[in-house]
Amino acid sequence: MEKIKTIAKYTTNIMGMITMLLVGLNAIDGITIPYTHQIVEVIAVLQGVIGAYLVSGKLFSKDDNEQIDIGVEE
Repeated sequence: MEKIKTIAKYTTNIMGMITMLLVGLNAIDGITIPYTHQIVEVIAVLQGVIGAYLVSGKLFSKDDNEQIDIGVEE
């Protein structure tokens, strides 16, 4: 499980670098990368899904008796 989380973290970092390269290169005069906007949107969605997976592991515990404080008062 930890190996999957490590791979997911590296994957989101690589996706962020690809996004920066696409946006940066597309902003240069004379260089136009087709469908840059759509590619960046898809990468953002994938990063969100992976991020939600990584955060969900911190919210839910395997031990049902352990209570997690999420800041909500009864």
